[in-house]
Amino acid sequence: MMTEKKVEKEVEKEVEKEVEKEETEKKVKPETEKKVKPETEKKAELNTKIMQNNNFITEIKKKGFQWINQMLDCKLTYTKPGSISYLIYGEQPSEQSISIKLGRFGEYLSKELIEFTPTLQLLTCGVQNVNGKKKDIDLIFKDDTHTIIYYFELKANIELDTEKIPATVSKCNTIVSSLKEKYSNYNIICGILNWSVFDRKILTTGLSNIKTFETAGIKIYHMKEFLNIIKVDWDENNYYSYFREIGTKIRTKNANNEPASITDKDNNA
Repeated sequence: MMTEKKVEKEVEKEVEKEVEKEETEKKVKPETEKKVKPETEKKAELNTKIMQNNNFITEIKKKGFQWINQMLDCKLTYTKPGSISYLIYGEQPSEQSISIKLGRFGEYLSKELIEFTPTLQLLTCGVQNVNGKKKDIDLIFKDDTHTIIYYFELKANIELDTEKIPATVSKCNTIVSSLKEKYSNYNIICGILNWSVFDRKILTTGLSNIKTFETAGIKIYHMKEFLNIIKVDWDENNYYSYFREIGTKIRTKNANNEPASITDKDNNA
């Protein structure tokens, strides 16, 4: 038979085991809760970000349509006698003139997109003094979180005349050199933003120019890469559909020779 002292010791051991068990459960339970709770929060945050992103893209499209409407309301250049276009179609708004105006639309759109990301700051763009000479900087912004300055020349048409490429490369290198002096603690990333193309995989022309630029150290970015940099999600098909709609409206105006303003109803289509 067990003595009274032995019984007490056994009881103490059992109590100690129970206490240890409870302490272990207390430690494990919060850890489990911690794992579950952040996962739920992550999903909620992700859903919020997706909603914010989609709302932003919708707003960007509306602003873009307003920009296009203002362009269409301005005095356009018309084809004149002596040209093939006039001979075949008669007096029509010049598509070449419209294309030149739309080149500015790429700058407007990219700047509006940058505004979406709180960690990015748009810097002074346009004509400015660089090393004593006037230079037109299409797009420049900074990322303080990663200490990066992004500088882009925007090209809707990557098929530049061959003789223009060296001048563009020289311009980029001059501006990068100036930026390195001004932002000595930042990494400078420079490139050409070919914003009319979402992904290079569809290109069949202009590839030789791209190779020439990139051999010279100037990377060619397309819209997909740019959106990744600024952390904006815009679907490729949706991106192209948006511009096809713009094109349809412009052609409608040209055909009818009357205003063809894009409405919010069109935007929601």
